[in-house]
Amino acid sequence: MNEELIKYLDEKFNKIETELINIKEDLGIAREERKRLGVEINETHNAVDGFIKVVDRLEQEFTVIKEDLKRVKQVIKEKLGVDLS
Repeated sequence: MNEELIKYLDEKFNKIETELINIKEDLGIAREERKRLGVEINETHNAVDGFIKVVDRLEQEFTVIKEDLKRVKQVIKEKLGVDLS
């Protein structure tokens, strides 16, 4: 009877040990995946940041061009009497 109980408990402990090993391996895989995702998120953030800088620069240039065009229209109106508005 004691031998059967010991055998039964050994089998249960072996199954638990196997499951713990599997869990440890899965956690290692999850950690690697988290690292990879962190790198991808950082790369995406940098790309978006760069895009925003380009858009901001283009917006500033567009504003300058718009103001220049207003001045050109004003000069044409004053010098030639033609309203291009």
